[in-house]
Amino acid sequence: MNNTIIKVAAISFSLILGACGSSTSDDDATAADETITEETTTEETDDDTTPVVLDVDATLFLNSDNVSVDTVSCTLTDGSETLCYQITSKHIATEHDMGPWCPETIYDTAEKGGLWFDKGEIHDLDGPFIQNLAVFYDDPGFKMYEDDGSVRRMETAEQCELGADPNIEDEFTNMCAQCLPEWVSTEVSYLIPITPVKQAEPVELSDGPTLEVQGVEYGPSVRGLAFNGVRFDHPADIDIILAGYQIAPVDDAGGHVNNSLGYHYHGDTGMVNRIEQTDGHSAMIGYALDGHGLFAKLDADGNEATDLDTCRGHEDETRGYHYHVLSLESNEFLDCFYGAWAEDDSDEQGGPGGGGPPQ
Repeated sequence: MNNTIIKVAAISFSLILGACGSSTSDDDATAADETITEETTTEETDDDTTPVVLDVDATLFLNSDNVSVDTVSCTLTDGSETLCYQITSKHIATEHDMGPWCPETIYDTAEKGGLWFDKGEIHDLDGPFIQNLAVFYDDPGFKMYEDDGSVRRMETAEQCELGADPNIEDEFTNMCAQCLPEWVSTEVSYLIPITPVKQAEPVELSDGPTLEVQGVEYGPSVRGLAFNGVRFDHPADIDIILAGYQIAPVDDAGGHVNNSLGYHYHGDTGMVNRIEQTDGHSAMIGYALDGHGLFAKLDADGNEATDLDTCRGHEDETRGYHYHVLSLESNEFLDCFYGAWAEDDSDEQGGPGGGGPPQ
């Protein structure tokens, strides 16, 4: 069982006492129907305004055996010491089905398969899509089905592990990559600052475990957590997957299983637990790992905010500074943070990202 500690925190904020215990109560889960309005911290600005800064509300995380919340000390990237919520997750979604991913035959309809996103579009991964891959990618090397119409897909935990190697063996090419949740046993702890503080400059996020490339430092690869404890992950490595003549679909909730991590999301499709906002603002879907709220792309009227900054964030009097995620076909939630994260002594700050398909 993996037990990686992923540390994330905000740059400078006061210690907050009275944090939650080892898990949230059943009554706390009812908070999901309410708009968060509690103002916890203010900061003077040059124009004498006092922006709203909200504490992370740990009671919003679904109470189950799959998620626990503790309060721990943490060190921030600016060197300051404060408190974080440590959220330990088994990466199991309870409010929706996990899967299906790969259809069994080229004759199966959409409900037997998941979704595949590429070329800026979302596609139902039904049997005909599998049958048409050579045309879709203009590459005759694709033939992911047998002559009897059965789709070649991963059927065992061993195939899941071996087929995920970026140096893929020939026997795993032209295979629909799916790992089932019961094949992977994992538990990961994430640190989220109790009180976020917006910084002056954004930090670009990593697309994998590496935090420095050619002298450029990156933020963590994990974008945030849904209220069920499942992580919002970095972009799927589409090019690596396709190089092995594989497809690694997500399910209708935007998630699939990594052989080392477990179930995780690559996009928001509207199926994770959501907190609808009473003023018509986009629903809240979780927290970014810098402590700022994560909200859906579109509001109740189907419109996208027009005043988003480079990190897809903006501020209002009800929610303070917060982010709006991209849609699934973008293969990205966010690509930068305006908050700092906790320093991590390991080489995998941001958590296990995996090296090859399925991502």
